[in-house]
Amino acid sequence: MKCMKKRRILSLWLALLMVMSLTLGSSFAAFAADHDIVVLYTNDVHCGVDDNIGYAGLALYKQEMQQQTPYVTLVDAGDAIQGAPIGTISDGGYIIEIMNKVGYDFAIPGNHEYDYGMARFMELAGQLGCGYTSCNFMNLASGTTVFEPYRMFTYGDTKVAFVGATTPESFTKSTPAYFQDANGNYIYGFCEDESGQSLYNQIQNTVNTARDAGADYVILVGHLGENGVTDRWTSDNIIRNTRGIDVVIDGHSHETVPEKSVKNADGRDVLLTQTGTKLKDIGKLTIRTDGSITTELVTEVPAQDTARDYIVQKNDSLSKIAARELGDQNRWIDIYNHNLNKLRDPNALPVGLGIVIPGSCVVEDGKALDYGTNQLIKGIQAKYNETLKAVIGHTDVELTVNNAATGERAVRSAETNLGDLSADAYRVMLGADVGLCNGGGVRTGIKAGNITFNDALAVFPFGNMGCVVEVTGQQLKDALEMAARNCPEENGGFLQVSGMTYTIDTSVKSGVTLDDKGNFTGVSGAYRVTDITVGGEPLDLSKTYTVASHNYMLKSGGDGMAMFKGSNVIKDEVMVDVDILAGYIKRLGGNVGAEYANPAGQGRITIK
Repeated sequence: MKCMKKRRILSLWLALLMVMSLTLGSSFAAFAADHDIVVLYTNDVHCGVDDNIGYAGLALYKQEMQQQTPYVTLVDAGDAIQGAPIGTISDGGYIIEIMNKVGYDFAIPGNHEYDYGMARFMELAGQLGCGYTSCNFMNLASGTTVFEPYRMFTYGDTKVAFVGATTPESFTKSTPAYFQDANGNYIYGFCEDESGQSLYNQIQNTVNTARDAGADYVILVGHLGENGVTDRWTSDNIIRNTRGIDVVIDGHSHETVPEKSVKNADGRDVLLTQTGTKLKDIGKLTIRTDGSITTELVTEVPAQDTARDYIVQKNDSLSKIAARELGDQNRWIDIYNHNLNKLRDPNALPVGLGIVIPGSCVVEDGKALDYGTNQLIKGIQAKYNETLKAVIGHTDVELTVNNAATGERAVRSAETNLGDLSADAYRVMLGADVGLCNGGGVRTGIKAGNITFNDALAVFPFGNMGCVVEVTGQQLKDALEMAARNCPEENGGFLQVSGMTYTIDTSVKSGVTLDDKGNFTGVSGAYRVTDITVGGEPLDLSKTYTVASHNYMLKSGGDGMAMFKGSNVIKDEVMVDVDILAGYIKRLGGNVGAEYANPAGQGRITIK
């Protein structure tokens, strides 16, 4: 009788534990490791190799965490290799080299990883030490994932699955042609559909597979975004429509989210986090020994000593050890000075001798950095800096992508003076009726003073080629409507214009219709774009106009601008975008003057 009573109590206790595991989710300690598990994460670095914390600071912080726990993993949530001259000049290669030096353990492709073409992307994927992971980047012919859908990491007896997911917006926010064959047929996909269910199902199936393989925790690393992106593909909606994910590390929308809780399909809390952009912060996810999970953003790397023990091996020399352990053979003297109590002769190293490798921390301009990574970055920068320093002109005024009053980015939702200048450059240099420039393609501003080639390349880092096409007034109107559909919210396809003006009535609900890949298919109902003029005259819907822009928009349907595909191309990829901008500044006499003084532009776009 006592045995039966004990069994009954034990059964009740086990049942209670099961209920706790279901209700407490990530706080339950059943899968706790013997040390804290630390996952460091970045997203949308966009070639900001020494911006803010920088890659050298990140490398140092990883080393500091490795002194606290043996379980440290570094992941990237996409859009690392594009966004500045260091990426453009090397077609992403320099960034891959730096990421390998820093020591990334897991990475997913963002939409901009594809910007140098599919062949180059596949080449870079092979060069990245950890490779890429994505559960929804699909080979449509075989119906299989291009990369592994997830990777399992083991920390002691605890298994953590990292699942990768890439936004289906990649079709339109990179170059659509890169995902097609020579006949324009899509050969790659991202599990896209008009409801989002295909993506939800693919992620859920991958999570289930990982759980079946023994995963104690599942972390979704996504380049998905929250605000200003396609709603059905947001990280929030992924969480709401799936189960079994513990944490989502996100990217794409450049938002700073230390920690946010979102209910999943079972009503359980899932943590969501994102670091912003350009290494302003390092994300830090901790799975503690009690099983609890926290996320936070690290804003500054402390200058800590990362010295470590080392046993001298056969054929070792101080220079060899310095090259291998510190990234520079010339740092042998640092090792020698750190071990004067053990080393009388720097050329005599007894095998088996225990020495101390000094920490790699250096401090420059108030920032703590890893010496070896910092030296690598400086060496790469030295290769191209002289070319980039060449002065191509001057500006009397600051040319901005921001709202002057708030400091917030405006070029993707309103007119700015740099938007005007960029559109003017296309129209004037290529000789067209109209110049168009997507706001998402104007990446950063130019301060008053000398303009260098580096400044121009930072504005136009994509290497797009200038084109001129013939289109009807109706196609132009459709393009403006497509671009304005989210206004006043941001849209990378928002059109800065030259040779024309237009008004956006935000009280009119957008009637733009899209296909499952986000491409324009038509307008249902009233247009919110009105009062369109070209050359001072009202737009004639049946008239043919010449439009200058780049191949990304006019030929490849970038930003979903499908209305231009198939148009008669009269100037085909005649000049790279950075040379178009530099040439226009030269056409202005080498100086950007008072006509561009207003940060909000010249009144070409009215928003009401």
